[in-house]
Amino acid sequence: MRQILTPGLVVFALALLVFGLSVNGIWATDHATSFTQLDYAVWHSHSVALGDATKLPPWSVDDFTYKGQNYSALAPGTAFLALPFVGPAYDFAGYYTAYGPVLLASELFVSLMGAISAYLVYKVASSYFRRSTSLFLGFAFAFSTICWPFATYFFQSDVSVAFVLLAAYFGLRAARSEGPGTAPSLICGIAAGVAFTVDYINAILLPIFVLFLLASKWKSKTSAALAIGTFVLGVLPSLAGIGAYNYAIFGNPLSTTEQNFLGKSSVFGAFTTPILNGITLDLFSVSRGLFFFTPLLALGVVGYIYAFKGKAHRLEMLFFIALFLGILLPYSAWYDPTGGDAFGPRFLLAAIPFLLLPAGYVVDRVGSRTMWGVYALFLVGALVNGVAAIVSAIPPDMGADVSPFFNFILPRLTSGNLDTWWVGNVGAYWPLVSALVISLGTVVPVALVIFVRRREGKAQSGAEPVENLSINAERPS
Repeated sequence: MRQILTPGLVVFALALLVFGLSVNGIWATDHATSFTQLDYAVWHSHSVALGDATKLPPWSVDDFTYKGQNYSALAPGTAFLALPFVGPAYDFAGYYTAYGPVLLASELFVSLMGAISAYLVYKVASSYFRRSTSLFLGFAFAFSTICWPFATYFFQSDVSVAFVLLAAYFGLRAARSEGPGTAPSLICGIAAGVAFTVDYINAILLPIFVLFLLASKWKSKTSAALAIGTFVLGVLPSLAGIGAYNYAIFGNPLSTTEQNFLGKSSVFGAFTTPILNGITLDLFSVSRGLFFFTPLLALGVVGYIYAFKGKAHRLEMLFFIALFLGILLPYSAWYDPTGGDAFGPRFLLAAIPFLLLPAGYVVDRVGSRTMWGVYALFLVGALVNGVAAIVSAIPPDMGADVSPFFNFILPRLTSGNLDTWWVGNVGAYWPLVSALVISLGTVVPVALVIFVRRREGKAQSGAEPVENLSINAERPS
């Protein structure tokens, strides 16, 4: 009998709870302010122009002036998607503000996107690995990566990864379907298009999806044409929306806000960092390196080796690598690859699942004793990112050779200088509340995975019926 409490729902619910308990209640960054200004303009003025900055404070460095009007330089998708949350918060507040109900509403929207992303990591993993491994990977993305700290601020990072993952999930379903898979191809296109409106760099993923669908349907030209055609059809509304947005501001659908903000004649003018320098920074530096913030990702590298030893999933693993590199490479060449004040490589959040997922090939193979080493890697990442989530997701950039965790986050933690919404209400009990929140993202996930993994072991030994293998008996196809 199917049980209501499925593993995917557990991942989503626990992630949403922990993220909600971690959201910032103090700071409104320039990035977030630019989004909230756009939301306010659309909600109350039905315009994408922010108006005179002196009449609509506070001013954000992510805004720019064009023909006497102020505009947000950021890709508008995040602001528009958050409007159902932020708009009513403005009505409640009664005026423009980046704080109070607007701050919490915008961050709860981002927390929801982060929880959906963790759920989607579980869903993708469940078609490759056993339930306990898929559950572990869902928790690992939620809590042992920078998904956690950036689920607490109104940035586009968690929004971008949610739609990139949604596109990848339906892209895989389309590729595996016997026919053209038009329905999943269409949803894949819609999600990929929305991902582009959230982060313009995601445009590079569109041809990757097309090539993957073409390669997976290569034996049938008709199926390939239908799959690609419905994918493109799904993308078009988002492309048209961005074109209309650009036209409303500049009178040119191909001229983007970010391009004008940077003063570049071409979108390619912003890629000025030597790419090897950017890759080293994003992967290996103590200030931004993925492997320092999520040591579990090292298992993903090993997992790719296991994956390519077999033939069953080679094309799909190449697809994952292409998606990972499609985000890593352009952002490594970005004029500011650090992303400014941020905890870890926030630009690369949407790439992380495609390095994390192959770790399942390792986790599926290890025994109980070795698994404790895997848990240790998870816990190191979860503690680092969890502490940052309740302290601050925006430590200052102190240089490539300076760790924001040891030089900013830990000193603020020991002094009780947190930015969570509840810190001002708990007084001297802040260490106890902090420990509770951190334990929900560290101890509880490990305990749940151990529980499910042991039940799998009992089922394999015949001590327990297979239908009671885990929280949910049905394995996704």
